[in-house]
Amino acid sequence: MNDAFQSEVSKEAAANWASLTEDSPFAPSSRELERMLFAIESSLQVNRRFQFFLWAQGVLQSFLPHQTLICATGNLAAGDFTLDVFASDSVHHGLDKDAENAARTLVSAALDAWSAGGGQVICRGTDDVERTDALSQAILEEGLGHVMAHGSREFMNSGSFFVFGRMGRKPGRRSASLLESLLPILHFALFRYGQNEASESQGAQTSGPILSDREVQIVQGACLGKTNSEIGFELSISPLTVKNHMQRILKKLEVNNRAQAVAKCISLGIFERKRNS
Repeated sequence: MNDAFQSEVSKEAAANWASLTEDSPFAPSSRELERMLFAIESSLQVNRRFQFFLWAQGVLQSFLPHQTLICATGNLAAGDFTLDVFASDSVHHGLDKDAENAARTLVSAALDAWSAGGGQVICRGTDDVERTDALSQAILEEGLGHVMAHGSREFMNSGSFFVFGRMGRKPGRRSASLLESLLPILHFALFRYGQNEASESQGAQTSGPILSDREVQIVQGACLGKTNSEIGFELSISPLTVKNHMQRILKKLEVNNRAQAVAKCISLGIFERKRNS
């Protein structure tokens, strides 16, 4: 994925987005069609959870600005689904019991409202959540503000459902049209990384830790935004040694930069395993 181009696309789209209204369907200009094509092409490179996180926080933001994205996969009709939660400030790998129960309650309420509405995109603004229905209550409890939700019908015995929260403004017809267009991309990116992550997790269990204890310490420092000098000072090693470690870390994790290394470590639960060891 071209990070530089993705960044430029997101910045330009964010500037244009503020001037667009929500009272009409998405009628893309030639430039917007170019960005949509880029969104499709870049989604094909999503093979791991951390890549989905970076894609959602990059190119997807240019169409549907949000701070929280909850993804559900499984037998939606039976309420048998797994959850993934992505936020602008972190990518959660696993939820504690209370957080998972809250997210599950929210998704279940959104699924009920979605089914009752004939599978139409749900758009809720902060002025809409004064109602006493289950979805409004869940949105209020989670502090999600402006919300959109939509999903796919079951495909190969499994469906997907997405809840966008803390959006930049109240969604309307334009955002609903966009989400309708982007839904197949979201669906297949989610399932592709899910399958790959399952295989990767199984391989990790048999092969042992991917990173050494020292390498985990260095990535944890990078996660906190520390420079090589700051990390080296804390670990009593030189900045050059930190740099060499980081190069080996990037190679081991098969990523291109520090941000991707941090995201992948979170996605694989490396920091969590380190704390529990």
